[in-house]
Amino acid sequence: MKFIGKVAIVVELKSSKEICRFRESLQDGSVLMDCLILPDKAEIPDGLDKSTASIVRVNFVVMRKLSGLQTTDSLDAIALMKIPPSFFNVDDEQKNCQKWFPSIHRILVLDGIQDPGNLGTLLRSAVAFRWDGVFLLPGCCDPFNEKALRASRGASFQLPIVSGSWNHVESLKEEFQMKLLAGHQEHEGLVKPVCLLSPSFCDSLSDIPLCLVLGSEGSGLSEKPLQECELVSIAMAGEYESLNVSVAGGIFLYTLQAKNR
Repeated sequence: MKFIGKVAIVVELKSSKEICRFRESLQDGSVLMDCLILPDKAEIPDGLDKSTASIVRVNFVVMRKLSGLQTTDSLDAIALMKIPPSFFNVDDEQKNCQKWFPSIHRILVLDGIQDPGNLGTLLRSAVAFRWDGVFLLPGCCDPFNEKALRASRGASFQLPIVSGSWNHVESLKEEFQMKLLAGHQEHEGLVKPVCLLSPSFCDSLSDIPLCLVLGSEGSGLSEKPLQECELVSIAMAGEYESLNVSVAGGIFLYTLQAKNR
């Protein structure tokens, strides 16, 4: 996906359909798709015929140029989507965190996640397990990156995403009395205790609003989350030191998801 001002190019048809189905479920009447671009003589894909007022047909050369793909053999459509208002950046002057997320019981905080495939997968898992939103700390890749959007299957458009600093996370904690957890494997030299992710541990947090912080693939958690969060690890057999962040994140998001909501 690419940006054109406040419009993004969604290359994958499955993502476009997923986004449109979600917007229809909201029943708010907002139109997210500015334009649907189709190959010459192609039929409008099912599910997208009522999603846009503008349809443009182009040849395969233009399709390939717009998509950035080497081949357009399996490319059925390109959608120009407006960036949703649920995505925004906050600066150090914006401390009114009550407006960032409609619900605040479960927030995923990503700390320097640079791989768009991992970030997109984490967004998709957050939607699947009913988390309330995602907060991006500095160093994260763009959630509307083409690879991130493809991995997320349109989840970037389906939940609130806020980008800011650790100071903003602390504001969330103070305003809503949130517990700060961070995924981190136990190892020698770590001065803080690390709790083990377990059913009883998760049950003890079911009614407590929390932020879950996941660190980057290479360097892990940054200094502030490492200092201020309660550390939690996933039990693993053998001598494996860690899991891929999207795999570990999926486990955390599933086991810590809010019950009866």
